[in-house]
Amino acid sequence: MADEVTRRQVLARAGVAAVGSGVALAALAGPAGAEPEGVQGTWRIQPATGGGPAAFHALASFAAGGVFVTTGSDEPGTGLGQWNSPAADRFAFTYQNFHFDSDQQLHHTTKVRAAGKFAGGSLEGRATLTATGPHGHPLFPPRHFRFTGRRMPVEAP
Repeated sequence: MADEVTRRQVLARAGVAAVGSGVALAALAGPAGAEPEGVQGTWRIQPATGGGPAAFHALASFAAGGVFVTTGSDEPGTGLGQWNSPAADRFAFTYQNFHFDSDQQLHHTTKVRAAGKFAGGSLEGRATLTATGPHGHPLFPPRHFRFTGRRMPVEAP
């Protein structure tokens, strides 16, 4: 009977392990309220054209493993792509977004290629947007624009 483990002992050990894991994860995440290092995270982006700020905002997320996800306030859809950081304060990304008509048929595809720099809670860069029809033909000449962004903060509930 000395080798028998009770349910209470298993739960107690699991609780200690969970607390230990939580402390370890908190230590890896850094102090509460600290800015994340690098560009990784989510940013609120404000594109600008030659005529000034565009009439929409976008959210862009730089995730671990080079995954890039974005969505804009101007039309439905999610852009998916890749990003990298060629220098400590630089970034680049490419993403594509599919756009469908009212019959859920592919209307066009957009591709955005961008590069920029960041520091703390802000970033800036330049991008080129191309759009092709469902058969791959360009819909218009490439469009070039600049953008700025602010890191999305974590807010207490």
